[in-house]
Amino acid sequence: MPSTSTPAASTPARAASPPIQFRAPTEDEKEFIEAEALFLAKQYAPAYLQLLPLAHKGNAQAQYYIALMADNGVGPVQRSKEDAIGWYRKAANQNHAEAQFALSNAYALGRGVPMNPTEMFNWLGKAAENGYMPAMVAMAAVLDRGFGLPQDVAAATSWIKRAAEAGSVNATFQYAQRLQSGFGVEKNEREAMEWFTRAAMRGHPSAQLLLGSIGDGSIAAPEQNIEALVWLTLATRNGPPEIKTIAQERSRELQKNMMPSEIAEAQTRARAWKPLPQARGLKPDPEYDVPAPSGGSAQRGAAPRRGG
Repeated sequence: MPSTSTPAASTPARAASPPIQFRAPTEDEKEFIEAEALFLAKQYAPAYLQLLPLAHKGNAQAQYYIALMADNGVGPVQRSKEDAIGWYRKAANQNHAEAQFALSNAYALGRGVPMNPTEMFNWLGKAAENGYMPAMVAMAAVLDRGFGLPQDVAAATSWIKRAAEAGSVNATFQYAQRLQSGFGVEKNEREAMEWFTRAAMRGHPSAQLLLGSIGDGSIAAPEQNIEALVWLTLATRNGPPEIKTIAQERSRELQKNMMPSEIAEAQTRARAWKPLPQARGLKPDPEYDVPAPSGGSAQRGAAPRRGG
């Protein structure tokens, strides 16, 4: 008997994906890659010789590096606030966010230019809108205090959240604090702890101190005490003096309620601990993800001063 089933509808053929086009870097791009590697390795003299022609050709990142060298007087470059401002401005006018933030700092401090709050806010806003994390945090601080702008803690908190979502470790901690206290945002302690944990996992010492200080070691389970001691050990290792002092005191008190094996386990975990890297797709946090020269480990604060 002939089949009465309906023939399957033909599936339209998918259009073939266009082949990926690879473009060979130009000579200027190759030159910049080499120059940037020298700059990040703090080999400023040869870096300057390669960066300067590129800066004159309009390479914004090269202009920014030349500005940093003039701002700090490194390598063969004599310190000159005026020269630094000129190069920052060239890069900033090409929408270079870090140069915009440097110009904002310069106008705030009167460094190389007269103090000018209008220009400070102008360049700070551009840098923040361009997603530069320190600028977003600075914008929040301006709005918190109402410095030259109407005070608006809700708008400030919005900037802090944007910076945290962009990957800023300090903003992550600050947003957690705001959620915990209800400052500029609806209070939410559970969500606050999630953000504190994110900051601690990225290496924020104050967040690590906070996580290590929660609860009472005398009634906590052994695993809770071990975890708390890990965080306190990390805060002691990574924090500034005032954080280290508090973490050490709390660590001593906690260990009074722990077995030697538990203390040893916490110490082992702390030695093996590494901060989480920046989430994929987010820009590096300049305070926690500074490129390491010559393959070494990242160092916080290793970059030269920017615009004051």
